Amino acid sequence: MSGQLRVGVDIGGTFTDIVVMDPNAATTTTYKVLSTPKDPSLGMLRGLDELAIADQIAYLVHGTTAGLNALLSRTGERSALVTTAGFGDVLRLRRAANPDIWDLRAQNTESVVADADIRTVNERIRHDGSVETPLSEDDVETMASWLAAESITTVAVCLLHAHRNPAHELAVRDGLRRRLPNLSIVLSHEVSPEQGEYERTSTTVATAYVARTVDRYLTNLVTELEARTCRAPLQVMRSSGGVCSAELVSRQPIQTILSGPAGGVVAAETLAKGLARPNLIAIDMGGTSSDVSLVVDGTMTLDTEGEIADHVMRMPVVELHTIGAGGGSIAWTEGGGLRVGPKSAGSEPGPACYGLGGDQPTVTDAQVLLGRLDPDWFLGGRMTLDVAAAEHAMRTVGDELGLDAVQTAEGILAVANAKMANAIRTLTLRRGVDPREFTLVAFGGAGPLHSVALAEELGIDEIVIPYAMGVLSAWGMLHADVRHDISAPLSGRFGEPEAMRALGDALRQLRKQGEALLEQEGVPEEARAYVASADLRYAGQEHAVAVEVHDPAELGTAFHAAYEQKFGHAMPDAPVELVNARLSAVGKIGATLAEPGVGRSNPAPETTRQVRVDGVDVSARILHRDALVAGASHLGPIIVQEDGSTTLVPPGWAVRRGPFGALIISRQEDRS
Repeated sequence: MSGQLRVGVDIGGTFTDIVVMDPNAATTTTYKVLSTPKDPSLGMLRGLDELAIADQIAYLVHGTTAGLNALLSRTGERSALVTTAGFGDVLRLRRAANPDIWDLRAQNTESVVADADIRTVNERIRHDGSVETPLSEDDVETMASWLAAESITTVAVCLLHAHRNPAHELAVRDGLRRRLPNLSIVLSHEVSPEQGEYERTSTTVATAYVARTVDRYLTNLVTELEARTCRAPLQVMRSSGGVCSAELVSRQPIQTILSGPAGGVVAAETLAKGLARPNLIAIDMGGTSSDVSLVVDGTMTLDTEGEIADHVMRMPVVELHTIGAGGGSIAWTEGGGLRVGPKSAGSEPGPACYGLGGDQPTVTDAQVLLGRLDPDWFLGGRMTLDVAAAEHAMRTVGDELGLDAVQTAEGILAVANAKMANAIRTLTLRRGVDPREFTLVAFGGAGPLHSVALAEELGIDEIVIPYAMGVLSAWGMLHADVRHDISAPLSGRFGEPEAMRALGDALRQLRKQGEALLEQEGVPEEARAYVASADLRYAGQEHAVAVEVHDPAELGTAFHAAYEQKFGHAMPDAPVELVNARLSAVGKIGATLAEPGVGRSNPAPETTRQVRVDGVDVSARILHRDALVAGASHLGPIIVQEDGSTTLVPPGWAVRRGPFGALIISRQEDRS
């Protein structure tokens, strides 16, 4: 390998995936190691050590789960919330919605900030940014004394209408820092400068809660990389589908929450353009969960808000629907019925077939028992699976249902497939989108084994299994650009001179901020791009629609069209309000899609194996992916093996190797 390697690392719940691109040799290498949940960086470092490439890396991007794990497991820093007097219940009230409308006793998940750690200060800023009640400096002094007495080191500050006028938040920060210089302080106007008291408070609190955890994780990781003479600055994948330096991401650590899945969405967008298939449904099935996303007209879909662990995050995020169905999802019974997930065996102890102490049946155990996974060639032969342990685990659940081990395995896969199909329907049919007009892209270690079953369920005729699909999120990270999304609040009616001047001023100010951020990232001038947009809504409505700003005079017409496309109708004569100005500052540094390098010079010879498909045992050809010749079509049943994953092509379907090393699976049977 050369000294100019581009390396992407994605840490999942079960495996840590590593992709190494060598531009000089035009090769791509993939690698998997078991994740280390107690310290996720250890698995990544072990993988780099085993590959012996740390000192040859020129570009390194990492998808981190440190913030997400801290939020899910409630292991972040004890944090205090400082808010305006009278607004201490914002987190408890939320949106006043019942999480389950049929459950009269449903309870919201407790906030990461305890009620006793929510404190208020006397101050009031009006909706237009004017000061109604000056900030009480005595309250700030009292707050500092309390924080010192409680040994609280992290504070979230979210004052009423601070997005319009941050003066009081800045004064609180300065007052606390004078007394407590080492205090970590997160201000709402810096994290989420948008209207919506609950959404802004929730985002600020979550940021404060994970800030020190993410900072410690990244600092330790950088130290370990430097000890291995890695000269490449560490880049981190963000939830928006872009990357930024580890130094800058520490300012808004909450934007790493969907770090790993975002890499898969970027990969799907890259494939949509490279394979000339603009409409894709992407499903990433890993060991713990499955993520579904859409690429429409060649572009991934973004949202301005996400919800993770019952916490609303007001920030740019790739649009995903996640369910607890992965290769490690545990099967169990309830009320005489079979259930799968969301609990996962993870990597410790892992599925029963791993032989690491797991004794509960999982999706992976079912695949092994049905002959779809080769127990002697898991992870390219680096791991041997225990079929007897998988069968024993199946019987523990099957006996409760009156089923034998094979029937139980088939039932587990049927339930898992149904859950994933419903997840796809959530993003398509429930929004008026016909999935039959899309190509299905399946990846992740487990995705290709389920792809055809999902396509049959949804009426999809074509499936793409990309190259390196077992590590595609890590591969996608290497194709992501530097991206910073910034926003500013607006008010007033569209068309009114004062409101339009404010829009222009806001976009100019955002452009300056975007230029400064890309300059700090070291992005050359010729690689920079800026996309301006605005959030608009009809007067009296709460939710806004984002519209790109090309000509401000045409913005109203574009809004009506976007509103009609999203909701099926528009109100051209109704007054329109301006809500936010936005800017995406992008540095075009991602790798270009290229044909994969030469694979195995002598792939394993073709064999056959009995595989159970749709309740019938069939003799399937076993082929290595590198043995497939471009253009040649092969009729199922076929099992296509490679180091990071396995693909099932059942009877009635055919597979061929297409451009960029992708496998194209197409329906062969007559559907008339």
